Formats: sequence, C-alpha cells, structure tokens
Amino acid sequence: MSPFFVASFSFNLIFKTMQKKITFLSLILLISCQKNETVYRNNEEPKAFEEKSIDLGRLKSGNDLIEDLFQELVDKSPELKSLENELKELKTGDTTDIFYNYNQKSEDYYASANRHINSIRDSVMKQKILNLIAKSEEKYSIQKSNVENLTKTINQKRSEISDYYNTLKIVLTIPLIEQYQKQHLPNKAPFEKLIEKENSLIEKIKSNTPR
Repeated sequence: MSPFFVASFSFNLIFKTMQKKITFLSLILLISCQKNETVYRNNEEPKAFEEKSIDLGRLKSGNDLIEDLFQELVDKSPELKSLENELKELKTGDTTDIFYNYNQKSEDYYASANRHINSIRDSVMKQKILNLIAKSEEKYSIQKSNVENLTKTINQKRSEISDYYNTLKIVLTIPLIEQYQKQHLPNKAPFEKLIEKENSLIEKIKSNTPR
C-alpha cells in the first residue's frame, strides 16, 4: 500500500472529523449564553473564585482563571465533557506526519543531489545534471501537491478549531465572572472610613508641623 494511498485515506477521514468538530463548536457557541444561565443557577459558586492565600497548583498552571472556570463547567456538563474528549482524541499529527516523513525523504535527496552536483567539475555535465534534478523536483512538486494541500487544510482547520474552542471558553465563562463581580462588589463604607482616618491623620500631622 503506497504512502499516498494511506495519506489520502487518513486525510479524508480526519478532514471529515474536523468538519464535524467545527460544526459542533459553532452550534455550542450559538446556544452557549442560554445554556450557561442554567449551569450554575441552582449550584454553588465556582470554586475558582474561592479566596486562597497561596495556591501552588494555580501558580504552576499559570493562574489561568478562564481555564479553571471552564473546567468546572466541563465537569458539570456531559456535552462539554464529550466535546473535550473528542478534541483530545483528535490527533492531527498522526496523519500529517505521514506526509511530512514522506516528503522529508525527497527533500533530503534533492539537498544531497545539489551537494554532489557542486563537486562535478565538467561544466557541461554539471548543467545537464542540474536540469535533470530541476525536472525531477518539478515533477515531484506536482505529484505531492494534492496531499500537501490536504495537509495545509488540516493545519488550517486545527487552527480554526483552536480559535472556536478559545472563543467557547470565553463566551461560557463571561457570565460567571460578571455574576461574581455583581455579587462580591465590596461595600464602599470601609473605604470611606479609611479615607476619613487618613484625612484626620493628615490634619493632625499638619497641626503638629511647625510653620
């Protein structure tokens, strides 16, 4: 079985899978705001908002609040859990590497050929071999173009999935942070009292400062 047959079959399979993922993500984005309203409606506040003096775990993870909040949503939503599992199972590198490894052999060959050509002293013979290699490279470029384009498409779709997924995380967690902001806005009274004390101290310092 040729590498191109295996690659083409794998590319078609993963391409269809990625299209399904993008469609699924798009649908989730459309209903995310409505769905999010019910996720925490009758549940406790996200643990990510709990006050912690020093949390070594969060420090090591880069203190990514969106990731922490989203993970809590995932834990409470079978749909999101299923989506996350599917994304983890989508290993595009297993397929694209088929082409990269295949292509690398040809790249190595032509690079080696050019080094050998440079050692040919006869100018006429050298030019003939240069033309021969140029034709071979051109033929190979045409031969690999379809699979190479599929590889590029897979990489583009992988980037698109990443964009959708990051968007999904933000859209789903915005209501959580806004709810936290609304419910935990500090009372202004302690701040006003502190300012009064500061003003009082300023006046006392002034009154004790020789003019």
